[in-house]
Amino acid sequence: MNDIGIFLIGQAVIILTGLVSIYLKVSLKLKELEIRVVVVEKQDDQISRKLDNITNQLNTLSIQLQNKQDRE
Repeated sequence: MNDIGIFLIGQAVIILTGLVSIYLKVSLKLKELEIRVVVVEKQDDQISRKLDNITNQLNTLSIQLQNKQDRE
């Protein structure tokens, strides 16, 4: 009877240790993913600003070209 109790306690400890390690690994992976998402969002914002700047410059050039053609 004593051996069964020790066996069950040992199994419970092993299972709890496994669950805690899985939880920690998943939490760590989620934090890493969150950090990656933040970095990608920052890069997307920079690219978006650059594209907006290019679009504005193209619009300005188009207006200038139209004005030049109207003068001729």
